[in-house]
Amino acid sequence: MKTSNKKIINYSLLISLSWKNIWRNKVRSGVILTAIALGLFAGTYLVAFMTGWMLDSTKTEIANHHSHVQIHNRSFIANNDINGFMDREEVEKALQNSTFANEMKISYRLSINGLLASANNVTGISLKGVNTEEEKSVSNIWKCIPDTLGEFLPNDASMPIVISQKTAEKLKLKLKSKVVFTFADCNGDMQSIAFRVCGIFKTTNTLLDENKVYVRYNDIFDLSALPPNAIHEVAITVKDLESCEILFPKITALFPNLSVMDWRALSPLIAVSLDYMKYVVFIYIGIFLFALSFGIINTMLMAVLERTRELGMLGAVGMSKHKIFKMIMLETVFLTAVGSIAGILLAIIVIIPFMKSGIDLTPILGGSFEEFGMGSVVYPLLTANMLIQILLLVVVASILSAIYPARKALKLKPLEAIRV
Repeated sequence: MKTSNKKIINYSLLISLSWKNIWRNKVRSGVILTAIALGLFAGTYLVAFMTGWMLDSTKTEIANHHSHVQIHNRSFIANNDINGFMDREEVEKALQNSTFANEMKISYRLSINGLLASANNVTGISLKGVNTEEEKSVSNIWKCIPDTLGEFLPNDASMPIVISQKTAEKLKLKLKSKVVFTFADCNGDMQSIAFRVCGIFKTTNTLLDENKVYVRYNDIFDLSALPPNAIHEVAITVKDLESCEILFPKITALFPNLSVMDWRALSPLIAVSLDYMKYVVFIYIGIFLFALSFGIINTMLMAVLERTRELGMLGAVGMSKHKIFKMIMLETVFLTAVGSIAGILLAIIVIIPFMKSGIDLTPILGGSFEEFGMGSVVYPLLTANMLIQILLLVVVASILSAIYPARKALKLKPLEAIRV
């Protein structure tokens, strides 16, 4: 018991001595602490910014364009064949009878490729024939229509069509403009049908906006010559990305003869980018700490060399090399920890207000990132898991930075050091 108490006292004295030592040269310690704090502040802020930007872009693209899961006939996936249809009643029955039916929102669509022509121009387009309320439950396109640019397929409108801002600019269209959609029906006969623009939308991915228009299912169905209840696409949304990971295999099992794709297969680039975000803490914080470690090593090495006589004296009066090694290690860890914690706390204080209000990049970047599906307003994201990863990296960096100065102290010979 006495031995145990003695060890505790020795460790407490060693910790106290190490803490006091880092403040002996306040200017030098202050400079390196400031550098560490600013480095960790910048690193933490950058990680939160990038993570929030990518996650928000992923959720927005899923909500606006892809949904969490889509189901198609395999022949439709192969070449967008209008005859690659499914029977709505069969698909709907399987989904409604599943044990997870209440966890999904579903839209059943026609998807027909053709030409959209105005009096000024013509462009290739993918037309989605949808039921208005179903589509609103799975897609946020209707929320992307400004009040001044109409609404999403109102029931009282005659032959309405919703187009993107990009399409409107290309065809020189405005609200209530007339357009003609031309396509080949399932028998191979050419069909033309006139619509009037009832809404113009714009999302954060103008590239995907450009080739997509929406009409009511019943307005296009008769001319398609498809059999009753024919659909080309089933779009399914669930609560969040985590729910999708759980439900996707179950949905796939319901339709072994159909093509069932989740958002990762529908948008591989976004999926790869989001996976990259899992390692962004280690990449960015690792780079900052790697750069800062040289300053920490230099500072501690100077501290050791300046105290050569003192360290020799400690060795001469009986302090073991093992304890001297621990003392230098503790000094480095304390120095790194104080600066890092200060930097992380500063980052948290700065980030928290922007997590709700967002950071508007439009004055700096305009809408340039929208061409790549990235929003102009970024909501930084900082989670407890990210903070734990950052702190673990700080601990590892501080220990590694302490090894060389501590080993240098071990090489000192007490009698020679005293004579210095």
